[in-house]
Amino acid sequence: MMKTLKEKRMRKFKLLPLMLLLSVVFCLSQASAKTYVMKFAFQFPDKIYEANEATFADTFKAHLESNSNGRIKVELYPGGVLGKERENFVNVQNNVIQATLSSVGGVAQFYKTISLVDIPFAFKNHNVAWRVYDGWFGKELREDIRQKTGVRCLATTETGGFFAFTNSKRPVKTPKDMKGLKFRTMENPGHIKMISLLGGSAVPIAWLELYTSLQTGVIEGQMNPLPIIFVGKLEEVQKYVTITNHLYGTDWFMVNDQWFGSLPKDLQKLVIEAAEIANVSDRGAQRILDTLAMDKLKKAGLETYTPTEAERNEFKNLVQDEYIKWLINEVDKSWIDKFMKAVKEAEQTM
Repeated sequence: MMKTLKEKRMRKFKLLPLMLLLSVVFCLSQASAKTYVMKFAFQFPDKIYEANEATFADTFKAHLESNSNGRIKVELYPGGVLGKERENFVNVQNNVIQATLSSVGGVAQFYKTISLVDIPFAFKNHNVAWRVYDGWFGKELREDIRQKTGVRCLATTETGGFFAFTNSKRPVKTPKDMKGLKFRTMENPGHIKMISLLGGSAVPIAWLELYTSLQTGVIEGQMNPLPIIFVGKLEEVQKYVTITNHLYGTDWFMVNDQWFGSLPKDLQKLVIEAAEIANVSDRGAQRILDTLAMDKLKKAGLETYTPTEAERNEFKNLVQDEYIKWLINEVDKSWIDKFMKAVKEAEQTM
């Protein structure tokens, strides 16, 4: 009898480590099964085949939810339903929402250095721009954004490609044609300076207010890539398009850094992977939309003009050097030097 009790006790002691191990495994499995929610807000409508932000967001959501087996749920808030760019950025900083797509103008309100990527006529083509943003310069700039704002940028994606000018008054073929016209800009000091250097009057207006401002005559013109002009239905309130390609439009995929850091390592990897895939998807879609937008804008009756090389150089010579002189007083010159070096290196690989 005594032997039996002793054996039972021994068996219990032997089982104890196994029970502790099973308890740890259970706790770990429960932790790994936790569902994380990412609230992702952006300005454009959720039209995946028309709006670049929707292309990025929907691709990101589909890839991340599928590959995480639902451990991350991505809630999309398109069309500015949670506020304008400034409010979305602040909400990401405060972890009210976890992600947003922000234009250069949106980021510039919190991180002035980003204005350097809008040096007019810096990029000759898309491939040069992609190499700069995907290479060492883009990585360094995104890390500086994180350190200065507390917001982690996981991708520099494209918002429509290269910019064109539109207006409702007259054809713009050279800078002198811009004089006396009021052009909408983002709430971006760099864009305001550029318009003034070209002879126009800059009026900062949020994207969600742009259509009405053009419709009511508060402004006569604006600048955006062709797909953005089309998605905003601006052909309804504009008459002339000038294909200057003076800026390359970017959106910056911003994520709350603390939220990202709270994710298990495997989920962090999946978030980064989903952002990279969404970026490629967005860029490809924008090239298709660029062609479609040009065709649809012409069919809508807009008069389109592409400046000659001499005319384009007239724009460039008037604005680029003066913009850089202004920029030196706004941002650390070392960043300007880095950017121009990265552009030169990218051009040499072409």
